[in-house]
Amino acid sequence: MKHLLSGLAVAAMALTTTFGAATSASAESLAEAQPSQVYVGAGFFDISHSSEFASAAFDVGYIPDYNIVWEIRPLVGLMVNTDSAVYGHVGLSRTFFLTDNIVTRVQWGFGAYSQGNSIDLGQAFEFREQLEIGYQFDSGDMISAYVWHLSNADIADKNPGVNTAGIHYSFGF
Repeated sequence: MKHLLSGLAVAAMALTTTFGAATSASAESLAEAQPSQVYVGAGFFDISHSSEFASAAFDVGYIPDYNIVWEIRPLVGLMVNTDSAVYGHVGLSRTFFLTDNIVTRVQWGFGAYSQGNSIDLGQAFEFREQLEIGYQFDSGDMISAYVWHLSNADIADKNPGVNTAGIHYSFGF
């Protein structure tokens, strides 16, 4: 199941990147002019394993309006779950406008994971990939559904990885 979800996420990211490269000049200018965003979210942590470690997840993050290159922006975020796990991360984010209001957002990053009473991911250093699809209001706020994968990419002996799905609300400013 982990490999299936990871493969689907990679395929979706590739399609989003391909589709995003073919978007109109209007969509590209929307991506370039996108405001800074603070997002908050809630979802289900570890949806791909047994219910032993499944829990609620809450996250918050910040994406500034600074474009590094090709509308790729830095990000910083924090996730906690109801089993006391904590994951802080940094990374890169790219939003693709499929229409003037329908968007996908792809994120890549890495950070530190503290297990708490949750699943043992093999080590503290973990990678995170995320895919969102949502609706961005004219105000710059956005509501989206997301899925993200967290794992150590097999650099540790143990690498169960986790998948999380939920809803984000992003405040544009």
